[in-house]
Amino acid sequence: MAATTTHHDVAHDGVAHVPSQDPSVHRPLVLVDPPLEGRDVANLQRALVARLKARGLDDDIPVAVHGKFTCGTALAAVDAQYVLGLRSDTYMSRDAQGHRVVTEGAQLIIRQPGRRDARQLQRAKQRADHEAANRAFFAAMADKLGIHGHGPADAVRFAEKQIGIKEHPPNSNSGPKIDDWCRLAGYNDPVPWCGCFVNACIMAGGVPSGAGFIGSTIMILNRARKGTGGWKFVAPGDGRMGDLALYDDGPGGDPVVHVEIVRERRSATMYSTVGGNTSSGNGSPSEGGMVARHDNRSTTGGFHIIGFARPPYPRP
Repeated sequence: MAATTTHHDVAHDGVAHVPSQDPSVHRPLVLVDPPLEGRDVANLQRALVARLKARGLDDDIPVAVHGKFTCGTALAAVDAQYVLGLRSDTYMSRDAQGHRVVTEGAQLIIRQPGRRDARQLQRAKQRADHEAANRAFFAAMADKLGIHGHGPADAVRFAEKQIGIKEHPPNSNSGPKIDDWCRLAGYNDPVPWCGCFVNACIMAGGVPSGAGFIGSTIMILNRARKGTGGWKFVAPGDGRMGDLALYDDGPGGDPVVHVEIVRERRSATMYSTVGGNTSSGNGSPSEGGMVARHDNRSTTGGFHIIGFARPPYPRP
């Protein structure tokens, strides 16, 4: 059931804490189940497609314009807010119940980037320059973390050593190791970090950083399906150690909402995995704030594996 959200619960990144006067941006969008629906959601989705097209990524990160505020739409909005230079307390905002929120002010800026102020434009420039200016950082951080390796077994060993690490403070998408993993994936600020975690794992297995795509689960899927850079897509029943398990959360939603690394295949439908930004036990499977092992990840059911992205590990 959707939680009640007031405009006092969220950050607006310099936009006044009053409802928007634009009739198609009339409320914060809250990630709940069943999802919020409406014209304002469809308008945001159209704007996200336009922002991706401007970066040449519209084929790599498909955003469905169906008017439902699903997890895929929320993650695309996080990406857009980061690239457009909004503060992290805007794109990481949550309501009082912990549900992710895209504020009215953020929706306006995603739809009309010309409304950005000088600070937002400067942050956007710094973020755009980040990858080119910090290439040496990735190699240095790999040395610091000791994540050079020679295949899937090294990737999984690294993953298992991180089990139990949690966000600090809670619900921040941040923490000493988590911040390092996010930077390895090309982010200066906190972001939903399941992809950043598996990036560190595959680097431990000898694969170069996936900075530029691995922060987006949909981009991981598309890279695997296209076979870009030696990546491969593997059917749900054929996963193996070191593969990246890609998850959907039910019919009618977005194609990938979470990613974890496979420890082992247990049956034709069951896998053991290690994931970041997940929960132990029966907590949130795709946004729980910790590294956890799960021995019952399935290719069936509501939250299920739709297939695997196989990284181009070096041969032993």
